[in-house]
Amino acid sequence: MCLPPKTERSRSIRTTLLLWLLPFATLFMLLAWYLHGALLDRMSRDFVEERLQQEITLIEQQLTNGGGLQALNSSYFGALSHHLFAIRFGDQTRLSHPQWSAMLQPWLDLPEQGLIELHGTPAADTQPHRYMAWRAEREIGGQPVTIVAAEDYSRLQAGTHELHLWTAAVAIGLLVVLFALILLAVQLSMRPVRQLQHDLKALKQGKLQRLSDTVPQEFSGLIAQLNQLLDTLQHRLQKVREANANLSHRIKTPIAAINQLVSSEQPITPEARNQISQRLEDISRQLDSSLHASQSGGPLAGASCLPLEQTRELLWMLGRLHSNVAFDLDYTLPDNARWPIDEQDFSELLGNLADNAGKWARSRVRVQLSEQGDVRTLSIEDDGPGVPIEEREQLGTRGWRLDQQMPGHGLGLAIVRDLATRYQGRVQFEVSALGGLLVRVEIPSQV
Repeated sequence: MCLPPKTERSRSIRTTLLLWLLPFATLFMLLAWYLHGALLDRMSRDFVEERLQQEITLIEQQLTNGGGLQALNSSYFGALSHHLFAIRFGDQTRLSHPQWSAMLQPWLDLPEQGLIELHGTPAADTQPHRYMAWRAEREIGGQPVTIVAAEDYSRLQAGTHELHLWTAAVAIGLLVVLFALILLAVQLSMRPVRQLQHDLKALKQGKLQRLSDTVPQEFSGLIAQLNQLLDTLQHRLQKVREANANLSHRIKTPIAAINQLVSSEQPITPEARNQISQRLEDISRQLDSSLHASQSGGPLAGASCLPLEQTRELLWMLGRLHSNVAFDLDYTLPDNARWPIDEQDFSELLGNLADNAGKWARSRVRVQLSEQGDVRTLSIEDDGPGVPIEEREQLGTRGWRLDQQMPGHGLGLAIVRDLATRYQGRVQFEVSALGGLLVRVEIPSQV
């Protein structure tokens, strides 16, 4: 025994949203934290560079106005103890921290100028420090001057690093809040879906007949189509119930009459046999009418047909039935075109019209299929006697027949009208260019 294939369950909308939003929120916070660190380091370097340039300018002014290195006494360097200085004025050298001469003295002999990064270990420490320094070479009073102003960038970097860590802690807190907000937003956005599930359950239990249309805009089209489908199914059910009730009522009397004739103890006379035959013919006619009504019950959601393929097959069969009539087919649509009509309904629609045209035509019937925009058009015309304009309004009236001598029950055009109405289309009766009757059926593509 073959088991049906297992259907793979796709991820829910909630899971999909969380799988997309949470990682992106995390990446966004990580990127923001990284950019914060880069900007903080850049701002620190710019701040140190500006301060060092100001120190170099101040020292140059002191050397120019004060008569050399004597103007830079120990109190001056003490006031600026947060910086390190190494100054060479001619053949004289002055260090802000003489005890660190092993580290400061080589800075005067470096080839670079401007902002440079240096590394050194002060005499009172065992760990190397990172320094940001500004080195300038000038000539003051005819003497070459080299000035190096440096700042311990390790301390500043430690402060910015601590600030960056605090920013990380705040970012983690914000990320937790953001996660909670995302979860809340996803939960709230799923409320219409849960309401739709509740309505569908209530619909299945018979508590509702239609789905509520108070939904977000994204669901309005879906709800409208579902309600339209429910209306169609309800209308079909109502028509079937009415047809069954009518059929039961109509055949009840003939069956009772036949039963009375058969159950009679008297022998069945030719007259009684004729009555039984007439009653059975009445029942057959009623069943045929009910069958036609059930076939025109309405469109099936999502159904479609290949109009050219079905038309060719049907016209071939009608050509065998009406051998004295030529059936022509004109069309302006591709062979693989599909129309939003159920195959059975299209066959019923075309069959009734083409068969009627074949009965009345003298020698020719022409069928045309066309599409223009969102409208599908089926036209059938013949070269028969036509229908007077005062009688065209009666065409399609259930049970009304133009010629009582022709076989049938007057249901063909009525079924055509019912089918066109169910597909929100219309039927028009006009004079054909061939001389007979032209029947045009227009069906919109979006029903």
